[in-house]
Amino acid sequence: MSVIHILDEVTANQIAAGEVVERPVNAVKELIENSVDAGANEIEVEIADGGMSYIRVTDNGMGMAPEDVKLSVIRHATSKISTVENIYHIASLGFRGEALPSIMSVSRATITTRRPEDAEGTAVHVIGGEVGDPMSTGAPAGTTVEVRELFYNVPARKKFLKSERAESSRINSMVGKLALANASIAFRLINNGRIVIETPGNGRLLDAISALYGIDTAGEMLYVESNDEGYFLEGFISKPSVLKSSRRHQTIIINRRVVESAAITKAVDNAYHSLLPKNGYPLMTLVLTVPPDVIDVNVHPQKREIKFDDEKRIFRFIYHAVLNTLTTQSTPDTIAKEIIKTPGHHVMNDGDLDIEQVTVTDKAGERNTTRLYDEESLPRETINKERQEDSAYIAHHEKNNKIRENFTPTTRKAAILSNESVFVKSEEKESAQTHALFESSKENIPIVPLGQVANCFILCQHGDDLFIIDQHAAHERVRYDRLAERTDRISVQTMLIPQLMHVSPEDLDLLLEKEEEIKLLGITFEQAGADVIRIIGAPEDFSEGDMQRVIKDLLIAFQSADLPSPATMRHRMLAYAACRGAIKRGDSLNIRQMKELIADLFHTTRPFVCPHGRPTIVKFTAVELGRLFKR
Repeated sequence: MSVIHILDEVTANQIAAGEVVERPVNAVKELIENSVDAGANEIEVEIADGGMSYIRVTDNGMGMAPEDVKLSVIRHATSKISTVENIYHIASLGFRGEALPSIMSVSRATITTRRPEDAEGTAVHVIGGEVGDPMSTGAPAGTTVEVRELFYNVPARKKFLKSERAESSRINSMVGKLALANASIAFRLINNGRIVIETPGNGRLLDAISALYGIDTAGEMLYVESNDEGYFLEGFISKPSVLKSSRRHQTIIINRRVVESAAITKAVDNAYHSLLPKNGYPLMTLVLTVPPDVIDVNVHPQKREIKFDDEKRIFRFIYHAVLNTLTTQSTPDTIAKEIIKTPGHHVMNDGDLDIEQVTVTDKAGERNTTRLYDEESLPRETINKERQEDSAYIAHHEKNNKIRENFTPTTRKAAILSNESVFVKSEEKESAQTHALFESSKENIPIVPLGQVANCFILCQHGDDLFIIDQHAAHERVRYDRLAERTDRISVQTMLIPQLMHVSPEDLDLLLEKEEEIKLLGITFEQAGADVIRIIGAPEDFSEGDMQRVIKDLLIAFQSADLPSPATMRHRMLAYAACRGAIKRGDSLNIRQMKELIADLFHTTRPFVCPHGRPTIVKFTAVELGRLFKR
């Protein structure tokens, strides 16, 4: 008895469905591509329960004749190609004749269609691949395919599907990409009775981008265009300041087909190069038109990957087009990063100083001001009094500065030009120094604030060493330790006026899925529309701009392959909160404030780095300073 036998058509179709229709989004994609090939200029998609219970795709295309309806659900029956030579010159989106039979074999479906020249339409019911008899029915011109109970007869496949929200998000993303690939077609996506995508279909790509991502995002896009001997590229790329949390907003379209291409993605990344941080992706929609014979679209069952005959040429073509667009739209000094030679210095770490022995003192004769840098802990009347005192102090020093400007040196010119040195001899200098300085260990030498540079860095003397302290990074570390000591859960402050924030439908689904985790970070929100959230609670002192950045950072973290732990997420939130209220560059500090800041810094857990890992203190030794002066 023969052990090899031919599979029946239903079984073969179900096996093919495992490759072609992996999840509901694949069914939606294949049905939409059929509508595009049918010449439709309006396509409406409706889904329920993430496409698992109901999918409907309606178009106003050319429709099908009654005799073609039944043939359309037979495997490898297609109107797109007729001979093997056509495979190498494919201009349509579909060509294998596998998608529709595969979908029908794992669902309960109905196809309703009518050609514009026909008086009545035709309907066919297909249950698990079993095709019923065609029936006459009234119908508008075009085709409607309804798919119910997807994977009802393949429970193993249904078990591996994600949540309704995750599957809906995939469909939203795919319909958006297909709308960008076909800007002359008006798309509408209805999810559980709610319209989530609607594009104008006027043929303008930027209008489609605006409909999908918002007017503000569309206004930050740069037009890119290039051609090279049969290769034509146009589209839009975002400015480096506009980042998304994942590559989901990067759309690559080749000959009207939405595809994934590692070569093109790498070319774009290289063009942006150092303009982007590590955790963020530019938004882009690139439309590439190439001769059909230089690509192979028949390399993946779902036709989402494509193969080029000359991948290096494509890489160079895309790279130069994107780079030229970026550099011509911006001045070179905003694109290129200045390379600065770093002088010899030493970044402080835990082993360089015994922080238990650190003392901070004034220079001899320095006025002891009273206002502290942390005004939050002082009564209002005390703050006002200190500000008045500081104003008088500043006025006093301004007067002294004017006196110094009129100072005339007493050393005569003849003495300067003589062979005698005007500097103190080294023997005299050594005898003038007190022995106590050398008797004490270096760890006991106090840190003496000398002043500020650019209202950003504090210069300090520590024995013969020069310390440069970043005042913002130092105060960040102080605030972070104080916040971390309070509680494991960041407190939420109810906002007097809730903030509305626009997000993409995909990001909205992700935020709703992670809502409980976000509450632990001190943020509460609710859905206020199809692509809008209403922020009703936030950590103290956070502004609207802060919340925009925090939500974006959270989305990037949630989208990453290596999802951070709750402790890591709390650390990031505390670090941002510490940065939010810390002393900024440009804030003027007096000597007393510098002393307080430095003293608090050396009472923290890690005084030599800020919460983001940047150094707070840089040390220059006398030898390193001498090297800068070629000594």
